[in-house]
Amino acid sequence: MIPAGEGMQFCVLTAGDCAAGLALLARYPAEFRATVQPIRSAEEAFARFDELTPDLLLVDADADPPSGLTLCRTLKEHPMTMLLPVIALSRSPKRRIEAFAAGADDFVARTSSPEAFRARVEMLVRAGAGRRKQAAVHLAAEHERTEEVRRTFRRYLSPRIADKILSDGQLRNSILAAADVRTRAAVLFADMRGFTAISERLTPQQVVPLLNEYFAVLTEVTLHNDGTVFHMAGDSLMVGFGVPLEQPDGPERAVRTAQQMLERFAVLAEQWKARHAIETGLGIGINEGDVIAGNVGSALYMNYTIIGDTVNVAARLAQRARAGEVLFSLAVKRSLDARGFNSGALELPPITVRGRSSPIDIYCVPRQQRLTLYNDLGLQV
Repeated sequence: MIPAGEGMQFCVLTAGDCAAGLALLARYPAEFRATVQPIRSAEEAFARFDELTPDLLLVDADADPPSGLTLCRTLKEHPMTMLLPVIALSRSPKRRIEAFAAGADDFVARTSSPEAFRARVEMLVRAGAGRRKQAAVHLAAEHERTEEVRRTFRRYLSPRIADKILSDGQLRNSILAAADVRTRAAVLFADMRGFTAISERLTPQQVVPLLNEYFAVLTEVTLHNDGTVFHMAGDSLMVGFGVPLEQPDGPERAVRTAQQMLERFAVLAEQWKARHAIETGLGIGINEGDVIAGNVGSALYMNYTIIGDTVNVAARLAQRARAGEVLFSLAVKRSLDARGFNSGALELPPITVRGRSSPIDIYCVPRQQRLTLYNDLGLQV
């Protein structure tokens, strides 16, 4: 934008008979210089907009039919050209209402004085430049906000799911606006076995890198299977399938994720054993059912998570699972059977978990090489 009183150079598009306006522009000093480019259609304006970078459009409001006003209306309705200032030229004041109805920013009679016309042109060119600059700043800020949301989502979601959420404004806003949603999901908990003993034997400086390696392996497997990471605490990881996006094959994804976690972590555990002479393993629990998904917390801190009895049972199953085991509920088994998915699971005796009066039917998917670990009291974990 050029300060008032200084010269200005700008590009003017013309549509129709704009000779009177161009004659007025031609009479101005050299420092007030306009490059003129006639256009015949909106399509031509769109195609050459980036090439010409126009600052103003002059349209003939007297054409019959009023093709200039039709062009004005089309350009004002298009995102690419809606901020381009438009002056409608006419011999008759009666066209004024039609011009403004078509979206013109100003209306000038062909008999206007050069001074009045120049003042209007200069005002609109400067105002248009200011609007475009403001729009560019807003667009850059919106782009940065979108990228920040994308980066945040991709810390917890697979890239495919993150992109789907970002492309769905309603879904994205519901997640960000703390809107609680009741949905059906498969919930997976993974717990490291022997972590307490490891923490006692190693220094914090040694334990933290191990935890980072541990969570890196588990989250990589989770995101590969389009799961959502909801919670990390200590050595425990909570993952969901079917939330925030519906996944009819959520239980299959959960079991497949659990099996891959066991395989990947077994390799990592061998590396730890060689490095630190420690024994560890992974226990996993899976349950399926209704959950509440939403932002939970306070005005100062909030976390998008899932809650409900389904989550609690999955956590209890993970606590019961021995190193190298995947325990899942009857609800998961029924979903797998309905889809013809054979997990090779073994039925175990029902268990009673804290907070529930009735036993839970459970199934086990063991690794071929299951580890047997013991705590400091000599009890198997």
